Amino acid sequence: MARFTRIAPLHSLVEQAGRSILDALYPLECVGCGGTGRVICDRCAADLPVLRPPFCRVCSAPGDFARCQACAESVREFDGIRAPFRYAGTIRQAILALKYGGIKAAAPQLGDLLANFVEANPLPGEIVAPVPMHAGRQRERGYNQAELLARRVARHCNLQYEEKLLFRTRQVQPQAGIGSAAERAVNVAGSIGVSASEQVAGAGVILVDDVATTGSTLETCAAALKQAGAASVWGLTLAVVGGEELSE
Repeated sequence: MARFTRIAPLHSLVEQAGRSILDALYPLECVGCGGTGRVICDRCAADLPVLRPPFCRVCSAPGDFARCQACAESVREFDGIRAPFRYAGTIRQAILALKYGGIKAAAPQLGDLLANFVEANPLPGEIVAPVPMHAGRQRERGYNQAELLARRVARHCNLQYEEKLLFRTRQVQPQAGIGSAAERAVNVAGSIGVSASEQVAGAGVILVDDVATTGSTLETCAAALKQAGAASVWGLTLAVVGGEELSE
């Protein structure tokens, strides 16, 4: 199992040089105001929809309750989900740009926002792993956005990164096209496997994804990890969806 190692300085210089050339040829535009330079400019970053209480103390769903209905009615497989933002406004647009718009260059800034949140609000766990994407879908998209975010978090927070800890056992329908929480849960049930159970046994795992809506995908991943012997599993996402909304 490949473990996270720090990128060599030469590699960093090459990466930065390549990014500078691309930025010069195709400058990034702020998804909030259209200004050039970054996916989220400093002015728009100051107005991001920070997730503030009240919200569910388990899954962080926004709402005036200690536990949302889903978390009150059943014991969740994950220990909790944490996120810095509500899924709205500029952060929503940035996530969509990364997820569906092919703007891979959004990942470093979004990953840094997530890493900064973890540094200020540490989660139990020493292993960081992304929610996996089916190989066919990843080939179509060109990357798994959860991997890009998770790698950034692990690097900045000095945590062990395990990119292939989880894998898809089958392709599922995109969750964005499914309406209810119950249907989403059925769609992803049993679709996740663990590649190295011996590595998980007794460990705390932090699962990274872009958005938490009903928590079905994170719960399926957590169930597989708990079955493999994980001591704890926490979900970490950029944003959580609240109320009647469903993520794209």
